[in-house]
Amino acid sequence: SVRFGETLGLSGSDLLALRRGGVLHDIGKLGIPEQILLKPGGFTPDEWAVMKTHTIIGERLCSGLKSFRQTVQIIRSHHERWDGSGYPDGLHGEEIPLLARVFQICDIYDALSFARPYKPALPTHEVVRIMRKEAERGWRDPALTNVFLDLVERERETFMVQGDMGEDL
Repeated sequence: SVRFGETLGLSGSDLLALRRGGVLHDIGKLGIPEQILLKPGGFTPDEWAVMKTHTIIGERLCSGLKSFRQTVQIIRSHHERWDGSGYPDGLHGEEIPLLARVFQICDIYDALSFARPYKPALPTHEVVRIMRKEAERGWRDPALTNVFLDLVERERETFMVQGDMGEDL
């Protein structure tokens, strides 16, 4: 996210917030019961409602730190969607703080690119396809998504997942 922020010409304080957001964006999951957090399958509607509170819990954990003002925006809003269908506030378009939109794109790239207990890692060309589709669907800031995916293409080594060698985007 810091590399993406540099490409966008963000300030030093914004880059620091992105670095901190990378570490702390899901800190609120500390407040989610283990039986939900570690559940291998999908969530029930009630479990999903609890899981979605991690952004608010994270905000509460970090909001007392004056120097984390910008980071707290990332923590709270990194699951908002461009079309307003995200959480926790249903923010729409540029109502979503810029740093949260920047970080969110990187977080999605990471989530798709690396294996999780519930899914395998995807090759870069598939990640790019999915991210373009999500931007078209209205989930992500389309302009930022395009800039990020152009950056991925230009700096493949920086964003390459092991085992992706030689793959075309």
